[in-house]
Amino acid sequence: MRHLACIRGVIGYWSYYSTVMKIRDIVENNTIITVPESEELFAHTINEILQREVNPTRTKQISHYISNNSERFFSNLIVAFHKGEPKWTEVEISNNFEVDNSLIDQDSISFLSNKFGVLTLTGDEEMFALDGQHRLLGLRAAFEEDPAIGNLEVGITFVIHKSEAIDKTRRLFTVLNKYAEKPKGAELIILDEDDAAAINSRKLVTNHPILSLPNALSNSKSGGIANNDFESFTTLVTLHKINKILYSGLPINYNIRPSDEALDELYNLSDNFWNLIFETYPELIQYINGEDNVIINDNEINRNSETGGSLLLRPVGQELLALAYTKFNTDEREILINKFRLIDFDLSSENWKYIYWNEKMLGKETKLKNDLILFLLGKNLNEANIHANMNRVYQSYGQEYNNHIYPVEI
Repeated sequence: MRHLACIRGVIGYWSYYSTVMKIRDIVENNTIITVPESEELFAHTINEILQREVNPTRTKQISHYISNNSERFFSNLIVAFHKGEPKWTEVEISNNFEVDNSLIDQDSISFLSNKFGVLTLTGDEEMFALDGQHRLLGLRAAFEEDPAIGNLEVGITFVIHKSEAIDKTRRLFTVLNKYAEKPKGAELIILDEDDAAAINSRKLVTNHPILSLPNALSNSKSGGIANNDFESFTTLVTLHKINKILYSGLPINYNIRPSDEALDELYNLSDNFWNLIFETYPELIQYINGEDNVIINDNEINRNSETGGSLLLRPVGQELLALAYTKFNTDEREILINKFRLIDFDLSSENWKYIYWNEKMLGKETKLKNDLILFLLGKNLNEANIHANMNRVYQSYGQEYNNHIYPVEI
């Protein structure tokens, strides 16, 4: 038998019991199994489909996190019982119960009644995880690799169904998995403590003298800036993408947190890039500070629905700058600054018309966009290929291309 200290609660149809179990007691002999491993909830063919939904990469990430992160923490597994007869024994709270030498009031005693107790398992139960299957498999893998973690305690929330009410348990499994929204976009970047690009994105908007300014960052959860946002400069998702561009070619596993020293070295790459951009275009700082009528190369920089405004104020344009930046050596810094400055980044200009803009932002032709910025900077010498592709794009819009795009010269 196993006796577990529990808090009992009720929500809707369900009585539930919150407790903790040691990892060893969870995974040894598969004490708790996954839904696909159970024959209770779904038919065999359905379980095979569910088994294919298990992501080995995610399981491996969780296993590594448990084994190697000293700050590891785990949200509760939600576990259902089948078979066996778990027994609840209440621990009573008496009327003379004291907290800090003071009797607690009657309303509190009423609320606490039936809340504390011991859940006794006979060992005949089948227990399967309704929520947290990847976490469960990660625990198994971590324990198999390092049994020393077996004494760590993990929160468990038990729900108990009657065999004739299996449909309700099946529905609970569906609801937990259907409506559990996984973090993504900006939210994931905010939460991720292993991804070096995410960690340094947060550091940029906290520490960088320009990117930490109020208007530097949009509150967008995605990479784009809202059409009615005429003040923000960039997005957290864009900073994250740019960091990954800047770190490309380096041996980085974004699922494993680097050392603080390695993070600092990577941050310096990010910091150097943005410092160069703001040195090249100090007008961008004016824009971030909310100044009106900011001019670069005789063009007012903005975002608008008529001409598109400046590619410098579009996240995709900032990513393009980062790509170009990676193609220049440190000793070419001044050359890059001067060449960047000579490029017309107005979206309606001949450089970007029909490539990035035609009455709206255009999302295709990624390779041509990348080749084009390098061509303008003198880093792509395949002139014939550039002109052939530009001619193809122009023809698709019924326009004539006259080989009018050429590299800038200092």
